Amino acid sequence: MPGFLDFMERAIKGPIITENDFNMKVLIPTVVTIVKDFDIKYEPENPVTSNDVLADRIYNGALELLVQTGIYCDDTNRIIQLNREEIVRAVDEFNGERFFGEGLERRVFRPRRPEGNRLPWFHVGTGIVASSEEIAMAQVEGYGSIPEANSISIPALSSVRGLPVTAGSPLEIYAAINSVKAARKALMNCGRPGLPILNLISSAATAVGTIAGSYPAFGLRPSDGWLVDVIAEMKVNFQTLNRLSFIQIIGGNIGSTAIPILGGYAGGPEGTALLMTAYYILGMLLFKGSYHITGPIHFNYGCSTTRNVLWVFSIVGRAVSRNTNYPAISVGIASAGPCTKMYFYEAAVVNLCCVISGYGSVATVHPAKAVINDGVTPMEACFNVETARVITEMKTNKANEIVNQLLDRYERDIENAPGGKVYQECYNLQTRKPNEEYIRLYNDVKEELAGMGIPFQT
Repeated sequence: MPGFLDFMERAIKGPIITENDFNMKVLIPTVVTIVKDFDIKYEPENPVTSNDVLADRIYNGALELLVQTGIYCDDTNRIIQLNREEIVRAVDEFNGERFFGEGLERRVFRPRRPEGNRLPWFHVGTGIVASSEEIAMAQVEGYGSIPEANSISIPALSSVRGLPVTAGSPLEIYAAINSVKAARKALMNCGRPGLPILNLISSAATAVGTIAGSYPAFGLRPSDGWLVDVIAEMKVNFQTLNRLSFIQIIGGNIGSTAIPILGGYAGGPEGTALLMTAYYILGMLLFKGSYHITGPIHFNYGCSTTRNVLWVFSIVGRAVSRNTNYPAISVGIASAGPCTKMYFYEAAVVNLCCVISGYGSVATVHPAKAVINDGVTPMEACFNVETARVITEMKTNKANEIVNQLLDRYERDIENAPGGKVYQECYNLQTRKPNEEYIRLYNDVKEELAGMGIPFQT
């Protein structure tokens, strides 16, 4: 099995090609050909699909895609070539279990199967920017106070002492370190100091920031997780590989990360599903990952809750959970913001698509396209955990029926979705409690969704 230096040798000695030629002459034509040859067809009427035959074709097509295209290294303008035997071996040798957390919070994260009865891993929180350490700590305390939470994502910090954080500057190092220290203190405050952080260091935009925030005295621990991203689409650069080399050397848990763009180089839902599946396989082979984080985003709308994107979520979940043992966290991006009914509709459909299709975990669906500072609260995390828990044993046809009903209620509003409110408008910063308006909305939506067939206790 090739190691990191073997792949680096390929990045330095592989076939040379410009990035534009890789996109236009290698990636795009290969995706188009494989979609046709493997008969991959989008099913708009089934955003939650039960088509296992199609799922297996997509998986086999993704393997073929990796063999034909490899992955492009931006900094050397060369292709890191991959062969079928090493790809298959990487998948076969992955044992499917990874431990995270410490003390009472230590748990094993396992893969699931479509319509599996095992509860998903409950990953809560987001890396959305917090405008201050005070708000970041309040958010993390709220996440850690959710009893079912198995792991968290921590917020990024936008400033240090009022100075804006810029990637590659000393302020990035300060922000990376302070974000982890603040999260650790917040988890201590809520009595869960061993809860693992699985979103790397959200304030670290460069490899230097990652390394700084990994210092053992105050940074991430071996039982946490470090994210390493594929660049859209099918590319890495030296920043990626610098992170990867460091984390592999220290023995950290790598979360291979890929957010394919529907409407980008992969084209429509068929090509996007193909690429998203290929990224899973790449995570086991090149990244030597412990887990995978993924979720498609619509090019025009910046969210994951359109009908075609939901189908990608669902079919890829079936493809990889049927053919690999790689535990995955699906990350959905909602168009609407906190304290809006539309957000809860969007979060519900992501959970219905992903839990039923076999993802190991569904992360807190990120509100307001994940672009508003302080634009997330623990209430959204609670809703995602509750929803994932009660739908675990639901059958695909029922989930598909509910998703179609919910799409009818919000799909036309995606382009002009309500931005919602920020943390300090929804919660009391001193008591860390949600306001009465949000509690009423939360309970009303649960009652409405229970009437549609989601078995909430109301």
